[in-house]
Amino acid sequence: MIGQTPIEQEAHLVELARAGDENAFTELVEPLRRPLFAYVYRMVTHRGDAEDLMQDVLIRVLESLRTYRGEARFKTWVFGIATHTCLDHLRARKRWRVEAQLEGERQHDADPEAVKGLEALVSRPDFAFEVREHIAFCFSCIGRTLEPEEQAAIMLKEVLGFTAREAAGILQVSEPIFRHRLSSARARMIGSFEGLCRLIDKSGVCWQCKGLREYAPERNRGADLVQIEVAPGVAVTPENLFEARLAIVSAADLESGKTRAMHDAFYESIAQREESIA
Repeated sequence: MIGQTPIEQEAHLVELARAGDENAFTELVEPLRRPLFAYVYRMVTHRGDAEDLMQDVLIRVLESLRTYRGEARFKTWVFGIATHTCLDHLRARKRWRVEAQLEGERQHDADPEAVKGLEALVSRPDFAFEVREHIAFCFSCIGRTLEPEEQAAIMLKEVLGFTAREAAGILQVSEPIFRHRLSSARARMIGSFEGLCRLIDKSGVCWQCKGLREYAPERNRGADLVQIEVAPGVAVTPENLFEARLAIVSAADLESGKTRAMHDAFYESIAQREESIA
C-alpha cells in the first residue's frame, strides 16, 4: 500500500499550498510522484505517453487544488485525477488482443534486424533480465485487453492496494458497480492467463519468461522462477495462482527496474502494431 502523510500534517500542507506555497505543494506531491508514475505507466503501457500524462496529472492537481475539500485523503484524490487522465487516454485507443505478445514474438523472430537489436539490448552492462519484472510486464499487457474502467479497477484494488470503497470513489461509481467491474476484470484476466502463460500450468503457448532469460548473456540473467507457486499445502486453482501472480506484480519494479529498456521497447512495438489493426 502506498504511504501517505499524517492527516493533520496533510491538511496543513494543503492550506499552505492553496495559498501559493510551492514548498508545501512539493512536500505533498513528491512522495506520490514515483507510485503515480508507476500507476500511469502500467495503465498506458508506453513510457513516452506515461511521461506526458504524468505532467498533465501534476498540472491538473495544481490547478484543481482549490477545489479539494478533503472528502477523501489527498493521495486518493490525486490518484483519482491520474485515473481519469489515463481513462481519457485509453478510451481513445484500441484494446489489445490477448495474443498481442505472441504476435510480437512471431514477428520479432522473423526479422533478423529485430533479433540483432534485442541481442544488443540484453547484452548491455546495465541490463538484467528479471523474471518478476517480466511477469508485471505481461500483467499490464493482459490488462490492456480489458475495458479501461475494468483495467483501472484491478490496478487500483489489487495492485495498488486501495480499498473497494476508495477505488469506487476514485472511479466515481457505487461500490456494487465497482465490485462488479473488479470481478469481471479478474475473471477475464484469469481466463487469459490460463490459455497463455506457461508459468501457470506448463500448457500455455507463451514461454517468454524462460526464453528471454536464456536469450540474455549469463552475466545478465537474474534469478530464475520455474513456476508461480501458491502457499504450501493449498490446492492449486486458477484463482489462487492469480493471487500469487498479483503479489509478484505488486512488488515488481516494472517502471524503473533492470529490465526496463526491453519492456519499453516491447510496449512501444506492441502499441504500434495493435493500433494499426483495422
